[in-house]
Amino acid sequence: MKQEHFIQAAGRRLRVLQIGDINASTPTLVFLHGAIDCIEMWRDFPNQVHQSTGLAVIIYDRWGHGRQSDPLTAIRDSDTRAEEADEPLLDVFKHFNLTNVILVGHSYGGVISLIAASLHKDIIRGVISLVPQMLIHPLCIAGAEAAKEDFEKGSLRKKLFKFHGEGLDTLFYDWINRVNSKAFKAEDCSDYLQKIPCPVLQIYGENDEFGYHPNLELSKRNISSPLTINVVPNAGHYVHIEAEKDVVKAVNEFCISL
Repeated sequence: MKQEHFIQAAGRRLRVLQIGDINASTPTLVFLHGAIDCIEMWRDFPNQVHQSTGLAVIIYDRWGHGRQSDPLTAIRDSDTRAEEADEPLLDVFKHFNLTNVILVGHSYGGVISLIAASLHKDIIRGVISLVPQMLIHPLCIAGAEAAKEDFEKGSLRKKLFKFHGEGLDTLFYDWINRVNSKAFKAEDCSDYLQKIPCPVLQIYGENDEFGYHPNLELSKRNISSPLTINVVPNAGHYVHIEAEKDVVKAVNEFCISL
């Protein structure tokens, strides 16, 4: 069963998709997408996770993403990851009365999920972080520049427009601007990682065009709670799509272990 909701989070209208019935006695999986993604860009992965785990799923369009949530009003200079991990996410929890949550985040959303685990310790039971980008390292910058060139000269803008509509240009350059900002590059999120109390599963695609080694090593150094790391061969940045069966299996095993 799928239900669409529109809620207020941090004073902004967000679109939410719910799969399955929320049960207070079992965890709910809350999905946080990447920097230029939205609900639909998860494709069938959340449904496959729901079918495998039997757990309810909440997926939402972060502010400025998708066609039906409030659009960004301007390009931002600051690092928004900690901000998004706090009030907006907590408002999602409150709206659905969630007190037992496993976060599933991809890329930018993967970092938000890790930061959130350090902030909402009484609510978050575990984190599944797919290719989190804490560090802005040379491969990450190169990947963003390649995306910018494809957006301006190739087919990426056309591909993304169907998901984000008229707010796309602001959304895209907001991401590019932050990747290149001094404040963003200076924050490696290590202080947050050190405060995570719950188990963490990280999954990386071995061929990730944005690079993964620096973030994997950063996590090993700073996460003291139980940490499981899977590196999936023949998969890139969208590891959950390119190796869906393997990732769904790993997610299910992690959820069972909690």
